[in-house]
Amino acid sequence: MTAALAACALPPTVESPESANAVSTDLRSHAVRWEVLERNVGAGKIHDFQFGDYATASGEISAHTGTTTRTRLALEKHRRVVTSYSFALKVAGTSAASVQATQTAEVTWHTLLEFLPGLYIGPAGGGVEYSSDPEEDEAERCWENDDDCLDEDEGHKRVKSSIDEQLLATIVVAGDAPASWQLSLDANRSGVNFGLEVRSGSLTDGNRMITITPSTVTERSDDRPTWAYRFIEGGTTLAALEFGDGVRSVAWMRQELAEDTQLMLAAAMTAILQGQATTPR
Repeated sequence: MTAALAACALPPTVESPESANAVSTDLRSHAVRWEVLERNVGAGKIHDFQFGDYATASGEISAHTGTTTRTRLALEKHRRVVTSYSFALKVAGTSAASVQATQTAEVTWHTLLEFLPGLYIGPAGGGVEYSSDPEEDEAERCWENDDDCLDEDEGHKRVKSSIDEQLLATIVVAGDAPASWQLSLDANRSGVNFGLEVRSGSLTDGNRMITITPSTVTERSDDRPTWAYRFIEGGTTLAALEFGDGVRSVAWMRQELAEDTQLMLAAAMTAILQGQATTPR
């Protein structure tokens, strides 16, 4: 299974995220580090994820809707997608956690007009809204798939300027005493350095409260940022998920945690990764 996932891993990677600043020294010295293998199994289906002994075993996308808002001349575009999905995560083929989740993502792109060679400007305009369909999505694949897409025929450069993601999920960890956890994450990536902001983020079973905090590192060789979500309880970082465009995600897990807590955290990180997989590219 590992070999198959590795052969089809997405996205193509040239490096892994830099971890020195995104993850604390304490976590790095007490945690195991796993690169996340991701496989896209087809349109309308959840992605397969594997890291360490954890792997998605089954799942489905039950609902997927999208609307698009554009300004006149398509100088600014907003794409909002709501996706409901579920999956099971297994560890070493035995214990399992089940996840039910809904991800709402809104991405904003801007079209820049070339005023002088290498100098782009982007005037504003009014708005018009329409519901997208598969034919429009295919026609606008440049919008949907590229952070920085250049239309050489028109001299237009389209750049992604903001990503909003809201994730709500229920995680049930199987066992003699099944535990139910609620995951809530409201995050944004924007600004000059495309920094990651978590407006609210938590994991709770009604007794324990784990907060989710962000970090942004800009030390990659291609000058793109690397982001991380850190899962913190009582001042101790239990786990972290690093991710970035064009690199393979990395999961960190504190080794001394109880097995059911590790499974729950792995399921939460997988829920976040699956949600990101549904966000317009």
